[in-house]
Amino acid sequence: MSNRCLILTQILESRIIKVPIIGKKYFRNAARIKRHYYLLLHDWGVLKPVAFVAWLVTYRCNLKCSYCEASSGEAGPNELSFAEARQMIDDLKKSGVKRILLSGGEPLMRPDFMQPLDYICQSGISPGLISNGYHVESHWNELRKYPFFFYQSSLDGIPAFHDRIRGMEDSFVRALRGLELFSEIKTPVRIVQSVVHARNIDQLDAMLEYVRSSSATRWQLTPLAQVGRAANGELCLDYTGIQKVMAFIRKYQRTFPVDLCEANAYLACLNPTPLGYPFFCGAGLTRCSIMPDGEVVGCHQVYDNRYSEGNIKKRSFSDIWKNEFKRFRQKDFRQECRACSFLNQCQGGCWVEWCTRGTCYLQLDRNRD
Repeated sequence: MSNRCLILTQILESRIIKVPIIGKKYFRNAARIKRHYYLLLHDWGVLKPVAFVAWLVTYRCNLKCSYCEASSGEAGPNELSFAEARQMIDDLKKSGVKRILLSGGEPLMRPDFMQPLDYICQSGISPGLISNGYHVESHWNELRKYPFFFYQSSLDGIPAFHDRIRGMEDSFVRALRGLELFSEIKTPVRIVQSVVHARNIDQLDAMLEYVRSSSATRWQLTPLAQVGRAANGELCLDYTGIQKVMAFIRKYQRTFPVDLCEANAYLACLNPTPLGYPFFCGAGLTRCSIMPDGEVVGCHQVYDNRYSEGNIKKRSFSDIWKNEFKRFRQKDFRQECRACSFLNQCQGGCWVEWCTRGTCYLQLDRNRD
């Protein structure tokens, strides 16, 4: 599927879900339809990572978030050199990759960051950037030259709380400034992502005004995953917390583009009427991630080499993509999912939650009593 075809499909879907009766039925079956389609492409040997490939360019980070999914801080010992990255980018292009999300850690902390960014653009691949925003302005003379399709930064509370939990003064202000700068060069998608957990869930209403007045085009709420430095689960939301997040979204979504992040959008099953866009998890089907050391993982929420599909230092990305990801491409579901009334709508929910907690929030609802 080409980049243009993907965009046209998204436009068509946005129109279908607005049609009475038909839209509601499609909403509840979209995940099953899409999964079946991509599995067919896999069976035919033509499946490509049409959404994006995320590359964590470094584990190095200037902030110290207590819930960091990647446990970032210092650079890893075996991070890809520019020569290795260039070979990877060549292979990504051969594999049909149209978009690369550059992430970390903090990608702008990589000393030679502009070299792979420049090579990505020369290769005809569109770059996206996920950054905490702290160093965006200091690199702006170089960054502004490139045609980013996507920019994402994070706000995880009101200003004082955000700065404290991230361990750096002015990190809130600089996150907003980064969004402003990418707005100036008309980057079409500018997302504020907020990791929602037990300590900041009561700040959502106060945060809304900051996000509304920012240069973001969308606000994504991400219930904290039990991975990285949050692996002990102490900050994770319970079912009541999830219900509060869903109620917040229902309250404001018709007047402001606030929604769940992609990984948790299956929770829209809990809405009495469809809101936003249908959920579909493309992990290992339309996207994957490459770790700083070259390990390839299917899900961009779990940065754990135990779930590696292979390393691009030893095998080509195209070989890994074609022959691995079996855990994401299997056609059968676990018993809990087969017995769930939401199966058509969620197709298994969040893979990370099943790996780390042995359940999803929908099953948590069933078992909370």
